[in-house]
Amino acid sequence: MRKVFAFIALLCIVCLNVQCQKAEIHMTDGSTYEIPTDDIDSITFSMTNPFNFETKTVKLNSGYEMPIIGIGTYLLTTAQAEESVYHALKVGMRLIDTADIYGNEVGVGRGIRRAMQDFGIKREEIFVTSKLWTSSFNNADREVDERLERLGQDYIDLLLLHHTAAYDEEAYQAMERGVKAGKIHSIGLSNFYEDDVDRIMRIATIKPAVLQNETHPYHQSRSVKAHIAKLGTILEAWFPLGGRGTGIKTLSQHEVIIDIAQAHGKSAYQVLLRWHLQCGTIAIPGSSNAAHIAED
Repeated sequence: MRKVFAFIALLCIVCLNVQCQKAEIHMTDGSTYEIPTDDIDSITFSMTNPFNFETKTVKLNSGYEMPIIGIGTYLLTTAQAEESVYHALKVGMRLIDTADIYGNEVGVGRGIRRAMQDFGIKREEIFVTSKLWTSSFNNADREVDERLERLGQDYIDLLLLHHTAAYDEEAYQAMERGVKAGKIHSIGLSNFYEDDVDRIMRIATIKPAVLQNETHPYHQSRSVKAHIAKLGTILEAWFPLGGRGTGIKTLSQHEVIIDIAQAHGKSAYQVLLRWHLQCGTIAIPGSSNAAHIAED
């Protein structure tokens, strides 16, 4: 066991590779390792992964259980979103992610209702996420109701502010009112980083349950993940298979990822998604291909 923890400590140092002050960790075998102090929270969080891999869920700071893998619907048309959500629910996914700006909430709602009817899935088994777009922040109370109407749902499991913008503090407070009214179960943020998270917390009465940011092996979000860990906020990855000018093709052809996939008889994409889950990050890969959805 001592060797395991020594290896974890050493691995964290190699992976972090940042220039900052370091703290010494003294192992029981007498060896000493240095770990950047700025990353101690992140390391501790990753060593105590909150995910339940048997139920495939994580308990949010709001008290609700959220699936740790699901389907994203960015760039899907209304018709594509309906079919993708339907197939995702058919193969066992229970987390669905959409947004006002995607323009496909109606399709997402249709896919959910079809799957519930055809497969006997109960609404409480499905976790629906949507987001408020920046242009509606100054009228967010009405937009909360608009999200419910477009989705055809009585409540939204998770509602996020899609991006920092003018009136985002007022919009966050509107989401809090939605929670109190029973229209929303959990609230959170998307495309927010440390300073803006702190700014929102100065006016918030409910902590964000989830922060959805671009995250993948080329953009690992370590600092923001450590920052939100003290709030009990869970990181969720958009572009979980790659982005930032690299794209999924680059990552899926990465030598290390290919070697891991071959060693375990999995696809490169499955390895990438497992990496997210083992890091304690929720993943929502998007697809309109039924076979790819089943593979994910």
